[in-house]
Amino acid sequence: MRSILLLISFSFLFHFAYSQNDTTLYYKANNKPALGKEDATQYISIKEQKENTFKISTYNKSDGKWKKLLFDDIASLENDSVVIIKPELKGLSVNRFIYRIFKPLGSGFHIKDYDKKGNLLKEGLSRTLIVPHWEGQVKSYYKSGKLQSISRYKNNQVQSNEVWINKGKLYLKNVFKTVDVMPQFKTGDEDLQRYIGSTVQYPQMAQENGITGCVVVSFIVDENGDVIYEYIRKSVDKYLDAEALRVAKSMPQWTPGLLDGKAVKVSYSMPINFRLR
Repeated sequence: MRSILLLISFSFLFHFAYSQNDTTLYYKANNKPALGKEDATQYISIKEQKENTFKISTYNKSDGKWKKLLFDDIASLENDSVVIIKPELKGLSVNRFIYRIFKPLGSGFHIKDYDKKGNLLKEGLSRTLIVPHWEGQVKSYYKSGKLQSISRYKNNQVQSNEVWINKGKLYLKNVFKTVDVMPQFKTGDEDLQRYIGSTVQYPQMAQENGITGCVVVSFIVDENGDVIYEYIRKSVDKYLDAEALRVAKSMPQWTPGLLDGKAVKVSYSMPINFRLR
């Protein structure tokens, strides 16, 4: 009887903490709340499909147009301590699965997110359960178990952080993923593509062996617009990787990113396609 009462009371808490069964959340950069769609750069639609099961759809604004992620997420309340979040695939193969263990704490929850293999991905305090609204200290981890970041949140916005990039090899403070004005190469993406096209030199060894692919280089654009701490995020081949790094390291200064009117460090990823004709 006690377990039944706990489940009933928790179901109420689950809905209450979530606020509404059908909800749309609007965000600006760094998860700042937006008044509505016109004011937002991202919005998340949550719709209840059946009791304790929700469909989550995410939309991002790019070049003034809204683009939906290729897949939706389905969040299911399994019991009074577990939520499972997995993609609604529709024929897609997506490596995304969250096993969320939670404990009610004050007016919110203490959350621990794990992947399918049981690796801890993230932990911290959240006001809400399905789409977290973080408060206080939140830790993220690489699958190896190494710390990826320690962030301090206020009203779901990162106030400060410590990050270990390149799989934990490099340490930096106060690096942001989304800001009010993102860093820019000269006049924009077209200039960046022209620069990559004119600077890349296809490695001879890769040509002779017919090696092609897309290398993703990550780096930080600092407060002065300098490109620092370049590393390979997605590898293809040692020769192509080395050339992609060379191109990234040779880039001139960017216009730095701005958050609340101040220049800040921003993480950036740049794909470089290598194709043989």
